[in-house]
Amino acid sequence: GPGQQIIREYVNNGRVNILFRHFPFIGPESWRAAEAAECAGEQGRFHEYEETVFVNWSGQNKGTFSDENLRIFAQMTGLSLNQFDECMSTNKYLAKVQADRDAAVDAGVNSTPTFFLNGQNIGGLQEYGNYRVKIEKALAEVGN
Repeated sequence: GPGQQIIREYVNNGRVNILFRHFPFIGPESWRAAEAAECAGEQGRFHEYEETVFVNWSGQNKGTFSDENLRIFAQMTGLSLNQFDECMSTNKYLAKVQADRDAAVDAGVNSTPTFFLNGQNIGGLQEYGNYRVKIEKALAEVGN
């Protein structure tokens, strides 16, 4: 998808920095999935975990992101399950997920994905070319 292309072309060479924010809006399961991603992040596998979750997503709150399945995704991602279980059972990252969500609501986000470039909302999922144009324009403005 466009995300991978942006990472390859801009992030890997340090020209663009991506800041990921959670926006759980589909109910309790999406909150747990967001927490699980943070727990994976503790082990340096945030993006791999997110990818596993997206690939296995099969509709809203159908049990896809039950704790049991989130744990299977952790296993698939090669996480230490002891650390993952401990992290999930303590709700360690619930406050962070809540803060991300509140900030998103304040910024007028109402769906995912929504992309911001230099603090400006540039909308949801588009063709890679559209992002490229906007990124190049923003880089030119900051002289990068």
